Amino acid sequence: MPALPDPRRYSSLSRDDALARLVQQTAAGDTAARRALLLWARERLEGGRDGEIRDALRRMPSAAAASGLWDAVCRAVEDDEAASEHEVGVRLFAFPIVLVVAGRQPAVVTGTLAHPDAIREALEKHGALGAARNVGLSNALCARTALDAIEPSAVLRWSREWSGPPRELAPQEIRVERGREQVHVRFIVGAGISPRDAPSIVETASNIGAWGIPLAKLLMQELACPAVDLLALPRPPVGLLRAPLAGRQAEIEAAFHLFVSNTLRELRAAAGEPTAIVSAHEGAAGAEVRVSMSSVFDAALLEGFRWPLHPFDDLQRIEAVIAELLQACRVDDLRVIPKVLPERMGSGRLFLRGGDAGTGDRAH
Repeated sequence: MPALPDPRRYSSLSRDDALARLVQQTAAGDTAARRALLLWARERLEGGRDGEIRDALRRMPSAAAASGLWDAVCRAVEDDEAASEHEVGVRLFAFPIVLVVAGRQPAVVTGTLAHPDAIREALEKHGALGAARNVGLSNALCARTALDAIEPSAVLRWSREWSGPPRELAPQEIRVERGREQVHVRFIVGAGISPRDAPSIVETASNIGAWGIPLAKLLMQELACPAVDLLALPRPPVGLLRAPLAGRQAEIEAAFHLFVSNTLRELRAAAGEPTAIVSAHEGAAGAEVRVSMSSVFDAALLEGFRWPLHPFDDLQRIEAVIAELLQACRVDDLRVIPKVLPERMGSGRLFLRGGDAGTGDRAH
């Protein structure tokens, strides 16, 4: 997925741009605008004009508009009009896999699957592949950076020239540090042939309850490493262009769950119930949401989590995820800062204590 600058930098650009208007009209349900937007995307994809797509994304007047334009590019690939005249078509997808690892000594977890066919058979057995046939899975567990580097026009070309899953994707091993839990995301990329009028694998595998546990067990067997505790958490598949953002969201959310679980256990054991503060910050490196946890009984106890924001992120959804987990964990003293703060506090600290001045309103 093309990297985008902070959407706040778009504010000086004209909101009368014709492409931005098409995106806005498409979001409002205008079918003619939707067709025109897809045509714009297809022309550039078929011509290999990926640079024009990146430039247009940067010129969008808001994060919502950029996200809407990227969605149109993804749909132009996933619902390839030029191939719709054929009864069957090739569909590419990726399963994001969240991996939580902890080492009793430094180690390396392989990035290569020894038995991808066994994984494919398990998915087929549990109904995840639906009507798809000739499904192939790459043996490479690739990183998000590898998928980010793929040009959208290449994905369109792969979907038209069936030769199995993309071979250009390199595996990415995981280097495990001793004594510290880490969260990583890797992707299993695949492709399959299915009838044009049949649900895609993205749709048939959306119910993770049917196949998630069998796949997790297979992956943990495949990736088992001496002196390493490893937990595999498969996520539902998505289209190849959408995979980096989906994987990023899954990775950050898993890391946040791990942070909350460990921090609450430590704080409650040391000093009782904590104070949690949710704040938004902006600095030279970009914008992020932070969650600070502290105790009013011990000023030395202060832990924090940084949730970096991507221009496509839905801030309200992120705030809801944070609030729901803290409330589910019975954090009663939850405060929200109603304004954007600088990168560091006046004291140079990144995180806030409950006793700091102006630490926001209590959440209800």
